[in-house]
Amino acid sequence: MTGNPAVNPDRMSDVGWNFPNLNDGTQEGFNVAALDMFKSERLQALVREMIQNSLDARLDPAKPVEVRFTLRHEQALDNAGFIELRKYLEAAQAVEQHVDAKAFYANALAQIDDGKIAMLGVHDYNTMGLTGATYNPASAPKNGKWLALVKGAGMTFKDSASALGSFGHGSRAPFAMSELRTLFYFTRIKTETGVETRFQGKSILQSVPLLEITGEDDWSVATGYFGHRERCLPLLNEEVPSWAVSGRPEPDGPGLSVGTSIFIPEPFEVDEPERLWAQVKLAVVANFYYAVVKGTLVVHLGDEVIDSACVAQAFDDIDILFKDLDPTDKVAERFESARTVRHAERAGETEIEGFGTIEWHARLDGVTTRRVGVARGNGMLITRRAEKLQVFPGTKPFDLFVCVVGEKGSETLRKLENPEHTEFSADRINDPDQRRQAERDYKGFADAVRALINDMAAVEAVESVEVDDLDDFFRGDWGDGTAHDDGEPNRALRIATQTKQTHRENRPSEVPGSESHGSHGGPAGSGPSNGGGPGGSGTGQGTGNGGGSLTTGMPVRNLRIVRDARHPGNAAVSFTPVDGSRHTLVLLRSGESESERLEFKTEEDLRAGAPWRDSLPLEDLSATARKTLVLTFRPDDLQFAIEGRLVP
Repeated sequence: MTGNPAVNPDRMSDVGWNFPNLNDGTQEGFNVAALDMFKSERLQALVREMIQNSLDARLDPAKPVEVRFTLRHEQALDNAGFIELRKYLEAAQAVEQHVDAKAFYANALAQIDDGKIAMLGVHDYNTMGLTGATYNPASAPKNGKWLALVKGAGMTFKDSASALGSFGHGSRAPFAMSELRTLFYFTRIKTETGVETRFQGKSILQSVPLLEITGEDDWSVATGYFGHRERCLPLLNEEVPSWAVSGRPEPDGPGLSVGTSIFIPEPFEVDEPERLWAQVKLAVVANFYYAVVKGTLVVHLGDEVIDSACVAQAFDDIDILFKDLDPTDKVAERFESARTVRHAERAGETEIEGFGTIEWHARLDGVTTRRVGVARGNGMLITRRAEKLQVFPGTKPFDLFVCVVGEKGSETLRKLENPEHTEFSADRINDPDQRRQAERDYKGFADAVRALINDMAAVEAVESVEVDDLDDFFRGDWGDGTAHDDGEPNRALRIATQTKQTHRENRPSEVPGSESHGSHGGPAGSGPSNGGGPGGSGTGQGTGNGGGSLTTGMPVRNLRIVRDARHPGNAAVSFTPVDGSRHTLVLLRSGESESERLEFKTEEDLRAGAPWRDSLPLEDLSATARKTLVLTFRPDDLQFAIEGRLVP
């Protein structure tokens, strides 16, 4: 179904914003959990979500998907509906009581009153566009990409089993990037009669009184649409504003390219365009390096092109700027997976029975941690902390990147993936039979990856001898020391001499204030390094955070962690502060050669759907009062010894 249903004949007189009436429904406030989860990484979330959706909508599999980022300023504010939107922003500011929300509305009003609007555009090519119906009557329900993305909330629509769950909760990520919490959708699709162009604005604010806006004695819902007010329908073809048509680049000259453009008014960081583009470039390299290498994706940042021929140079450019860009720990982690593909010492394919093919790249020299980055389908990095792939006793430090390219494996991971595309969990599958099958399939995948790691990075014993002379002293809680059938000791004490790690790169650096993210210098080679690993060739100026051990902060006293037997990832964490001068808690997983920060969530984080954190500010600490917290961890992390520190 294409086009809109029949509405008011005088269509253009009905164009504007419509925040539908609440009709005594639930009043909605300013805080939106699906938006708040992206605030800490607005630009990273935007790039991941936009490019992921574009890759999922690939039209010709023989050609790469192209994504272009543009930045321009619009002055015809009324044509984009900003003058009318201002009324809703004023009404929201008037009823809002929270300081942060009032500040948001004051800033949004100032941006409009400035007389021009900065517009960040994200445009894709060789994609299908936002197809499907534009109207969803209750008498004949419809579905499709347009309804899922533009008119839906938390809805998912995908074309294939390996698609990354397009237009679910992640579709809110671009709104978090806008200082107006507003977007404009522009798409061209192929129809039976030719090409159809669609355009609609969408704003997520809060419920406001409509009396001074529309004259109605009612409240509005929080989400409004710019287009035809009747039924909140999009503008079509000739109705589309000229600024939106001209705002979409046409790489092959004037024409009607099929695909989608999303315009983000007043994006954060727009006052520093050079830094904005550098941050976008970092996000592309950290999350989609392998997709570009494989020729699946080409990205344009203004006049700069990132494709398979020059993505290595793009990595090197960002590597030099890395420290100045001040990335979060999560971005730094993702960048390490790109480094592994860029400077892989080993690479290959592995066929996993019942799961499919995985492609992998590995790096050992200069690595101080043990990490596995997992991507699927089209090459977007999902996580570097996958379940059952976090603890690797008996191995040297390594960094491994794995891309699941088989259809069966990609489908399994898709079922386990969270809406933010950052972790896997079987709890997301409601059907018990499907959940058990997915767990079995995933275990086969994890076991195969572990076997691969053991082949590459196992610490080999060169000499060993079994003795039982000290069995009584070291038996611990193994029982009574005898097997039930023959009276022999049930465990033997093995003493082994291990091969030494002769490479200095494989030892953690003792750098004050460092964290376990490895070096951000180049590949192993000559040159000075500011990080824990060696400098790269050329300048070799690493920007790493050093090696494995965190040496700042003061250890807490009497740390006690009690697991919840009913929920393997939950634990009560109790401790006594050393003094009252440090108020931020970090928990560290103690490994064989380094201590690494653990990620966890508080009860408040779980309720808000917040991302994982690796530190927790605490205001009510004293040097004598014992503190108890209920935290949620990744279950594998609780297998290691854990230490707690308080940092300033």
